[in-house]
Amino acid sequence: MNSTAILRLTLFALLTIVFVSGLIAYSNSRGHQPETSDIVTAEDLGASVAGSDRARKYERNFAVKDGGHVVVEADAGEVTIEPWDKQEVNITVEIIGSDSRSEKYKVEFSQEGNTVKVTGSLGKKKFFNWNVGDLEVIYTINTPRTFDASVNTSGGDISVKGLAGRMELNTSGGNVTAESVTGNVDLTTSGGDVEANTITGDVFAETSGGDVRVESVTGNVKANTSGGNVSILDTDGTVKGGTSGGDVRISLRNDVKGVDVETSGGSIEIALKEGLGADIEAETSGGSVDCDFPVTVRGKVRESELHGRINGGGNSIRASTTGGDIRIVAVK
Repeated sequence: MNSTAILRLTLFALLTIVFVSGLIAYSNSRGHQPETSDIVTAEDLGASVAGSDRARKYERNFAVKDGGHVVVEADAGEVTIEPWDKQEVNITVEIIGSDSRSEKYKVEFSQEGNTVKVTGSLGKKKFFNWNVGDLEVIYTINTPRTFDASVNTSGGDISVKGLAGRMELNTSGGNVTAESVTGNVDLTTSGGDVEANTITGDVFAETSGGDVRVESVTGNVKANTSGGNVSILDTDGTVKGGTSGGDVRISLRNDVKGVDVETSGGSIEIALKEGLGADIEAETSGGSVDCDFPVTVRGKVRESELHGRINGGGNSIRASTTGGDIRIVAVK
């Protein structure tokens, strides 16, 4: 073998060794991948604290005059309105929650003339997703004393105190209260109690799932509930009330202007001052009718009904129940 052939064989052997070494190194690299660490971004940090409460607060002031109007339209929120001595409307909104709904809740303020409006919105809602989770929204509003108020919230209590104006308060999921108001009040809820106390004006109060209590009213009262008791006390005007699932209690301050009450699932008590005259029409299909006053009876005398006059007669008192007793009570 000459020197040229030996050189070629040596070069081939070296190339073979390099090739095999490369294959071994490649194989080892495929079988033992190095470990990597997770990278925490700002977005990830935001998600990691989503379980803790987040709070936002907005506050606005608007210059107004007496006789204005404050309007609240809220997808969710508890609303409190009270007067102060400034010619301004002050609105504070606190948003508290631990999920994305608190971040999506948007608040808008506007003023047109003497009308101030605040709107709280969760954005576009699907018909099957009205749940607000653990979101809590609190509206605290101060206005001049002579001011109208209109409130409509899909979930929360409403309270108005000390104003002189017309009040229209509606919630789909909470209690509604009006106290020491000079003006007509309209109070409605689909899932709570309604209370009106010390009102100089007419009262309309209605709930689909709670009690109604109205006290110290100089105007007419209309009160209804589908699932609770109705209490209308110390009133001067006409009274109309009813419930499908509770008792009815009425007391009149002075003269009888007219009473019309009924219940399908309870008893009725009507308290009159001694000496007041009225025409009585009282019937029950599930109890008895009792009257503290001497009655000039019309028609047949029956335990379950009473038709007649007390103290010479007067405006009508009508009471009807299918599930309890009726009592006409004399008070001094």
